[in-house]
Amino acid sequence: MSRWWLLVLLWAGLQAHAGVPADPFGSPMWEYNLERYLGADVQVRHDARIDLQVPAFAEDSAQVPLTLDLANFPHRPQRIIAWVDLNPVPHLFTYEPGVTPLRLIALNFRVQQATTVRAAVQDDEGIWHVASAHVDAAGGGCTAPSLTAANPDWERSFGTIRGRAFSRGDHLRYKTSVMHPMDSGMVDNIPAFFIEQVELRDGGEDELLLRLMLSESAAENPMFVFELPHPLAAPRLWMRDNHGNVFERRLEGETG
Repeated sequence: MSRWWLLVLLWAGLQAHAGVPADPFGSPMWEYNLERYLGADVQVRHDARIDLQVPAFAEDSAQVPLTLDLANFPHRPQRIIAWVDLNPVPHLFTYEPGVTPLRLIALNFRVQQATTVRAAVQDDEGIWHVASAHVDAAGGGCTAPSLTAANPDWERSFGTIRGRAFSRGDHLRYKTSVMHPMDSGMVDNIPAFFIEQVELRDGGEDELLLRLMLSESAAENPMFVFELPHPLAAPRLWMRDNHGNVFERRLEGETG
């Protein structure tokens, strides 16, 4: 290959990643996952205004808390995608907005090994703002068998939803949980069995408030926290798993 062709290929490579900043955590999956989940030729910026919180060390690799706080983010999110760099299935969730803006989302996830966690928030100009955090872990959370399914009586509580609403000034914080094994499909002879879609809708007008698309990295018996503008008319929580089971509950006031 001539030197001229080498220069052309080098220039093309630089152009392909011209909108991608360097990763401060030095993850080998940084550019690959950006293109995989956000697409090629996108504008990406690190943004400290997005508060992504995970523990420095995961005491339980199968239940790692994540909180994404957008209180200081000045744009209305058009989409949010979160992933865990070194998990067998990196994707954690994709958020799609409804009629009202989201200020906070929290849930638990699994980690297979020490890894960097990402949350990418798209603004109304199509620019992706990325927050990153590192969690150390003993690992194995993605390949550990479900404790829920190991209980012989688990089917009695399967799909049970509990929820409460808490006033947070001009916002309401909805905290809900559902009994579900959320099998990752990475344990021998146990197929993937997980909640793949979550919707929160206005109880009066049935307008979509938010939609989450989940993947196998979400933890079993998932708990979700959403913070939305106050007041809302008795939102309805709806979930569906990859086997077609549907779960639903209204979240009324500050009781549940």
